[in-house]
Amino acid sequence: MRTLVRSTLLAGFTGTLMVSVAWAGVGLAPVPSTPPLPLPLPVAVPQQQEVSAATGAAPAPTRPVRTGLRVGAARTSIAPRPDAAKGDRWETDLTKCVRLTSADVMATLRNLGDHAASTGTPWPENPDCIYQGGYGLGPNFPVSTFDRTLGLWVRAMAVGDGKDTFVLAVVDGEGWLWDYASTCEDCGAKQIGEALAADPALAARGVRAGSFALHATHSHTSPDFLGGWGFVPDWYMAQVTRTIKATVRQAVLAMEPARLEVGSEDARAHNSERRSTYRSAEEPDLNWLRATSADGRRTIATLGAFAAHPVTRDHEIGVAHPDWPGYFARRAEQRFGGVAMHAMTGLGNVTGATDEQRDAAGRVTRPSTGTALADLIPPVGGGRAVRGEDVRFTQRTWRQPVTNVPLDALGTAGFFDRQFDLAPASVSVGESAEAPCTSAAPQSVELPATVLKIGQDVVLTTAPGETFSNLSNTLKEKAPAQVVFPLAQTNDSLGYVPQSFELDPVGQQGLGFAADGYVFVNYEDSYAIDRCVGDMVLEQTLRAMSELR
Repeated sequence: MRTLVRSTLLAGFTGTLMVSVAWAGVGLAPVPSTPPLPLPLPVAVPQQQEVSAATGAAPAPTRPVRTGLRVGAARTSIAPRPDAAKGDRWETDLTKCVRLTSADVMATLRNLGDHAASTGTPWPENPDCIYQGGYGLGPNFPVSTFDRTLGLWVRAMAVGDGKDTFVLAVVDGEGWLWDYASTCEDCGAKQIGEALAADPALAARGVRAGSFALHATHSHTSPDFLGGWGFVPDWYMAQVTRTIKATVRQAVLAMEPARLEVGSEDARAHNSERRSTYRSAEEPDLNWLRATSADGRRTIATLGAFAAHPVTRDHEIGVAHPDWPGYFARRAEQRFGGVAMHAMTGLGNVTGATDEQRDAAGRVTRPSTGTALADLIPPVGGGRAVRGEDVRFTQRTWRQPVTNVPLDALGTAGFFDRQFDLAPASVSVGESAEAPCTSAAPQSVELPATVLKIGQDVVLTTAPGETFSNLSNTLKEKAPAQVVFPLAQTNDSLGYVPQSFELDPVGQQGLGFAADGYVFVNYEDSYAIDRCVGDMVLEQTLRAMSELR
């Protein structure tokens, strides 16, 4: 079987990797050398604080209200902490970290597995290096330091009603997978969720199967946790996995009586269409949720959700950076206090507008997309109070056929670390019974979708990859009375998730790789595992939404 896979891979890629390969739209190119930067300093996590009206909080205390809702939040740095006593090592000399050119990628693909025996990965990499994700295919942009101003974090917010508790965690990473093939047995979002539900302290507070959602911000300058751009050192993957669990635990144990308010702001000016062939409508809304203490004096957590690729920092070399989601979190925490986080919605076809710029005196002359978005959120009390206090959720999984031959071959051969199974699957899905999207394949992947409802006003959904705005706009239209958070890149990061009418089937089989996808078709087509994957995600989500009345 492996021989067949390798032959298929070579046949599919020899003609398509003519110029470059891109998962996230940036071609492979030589990279100028830069000196290594110093190791990051430890970052202290500030405690939740009361803030004044000038920063956006309520101006005066109010009488505590009776509330069954309980909310907790926490954040923890993911700056690397290698333990030298255990032999852990982070290589920060960029000259010692492999950078592949297009020719190097082709040579690696012709000699599948030659490096696996020595490094545990088919990439000819230094296993002590940490790479950024989203820049072509293969290890190319190593990291020598983590941004010290914004930091990179795991942030978590837990919401419960005394019976059931749901936790959303956000990691500053290019992506995080549902089920890993080889990196570790317990680091997939699936396994982390199972471990959290089995923790007696969390179970006693309502955490159970389906309670957990892990979102990756998809910043291209943050670490790659997929393996498509160089595998993560084992010790660092274990560190971040522990950090996710610990941060969730801290958020759950910190839950306190809380008020929730939500809102939706017009943010159309802050994203733009990124597809070379226009097929999708942009998503114009910044939806937000804020939790305050029962008396309204103190912000516990703020969540923003908007559709735009975090690629405004693509010029960074050697510095891991959270991109504009980091600016959003910092600005929201400055204005409101507490823990702030941002999650992407239909980012598959849109990108962020601006990076922060400063003058020689250090004054901000142009705010980041994230700062501008955080400034759209009204002060505490300026949103819509969430009616009702019940928290209910459901999670569905299914087998999705893998019909993308080149992508299947990459995954099966280990060029990104997703579990692909020799289990046949078929789907027939769509709103119209007369013209469904149908697909079948001898290999498949397990995909998840989760829906959370809070009271009468909040709906949060998850999708296992880069959805397009048509999908997220549809979910919003199906629940017009609620504020909907249709999160992408959550509980999985398995490529693009277009609906069938958005995908070119020829481009899906590799042609989208050629010349960054700008000559023949869109490159996003080449990173969709199946032509029906977006249809299936949408229909599974809508069914789950209808179940939670």
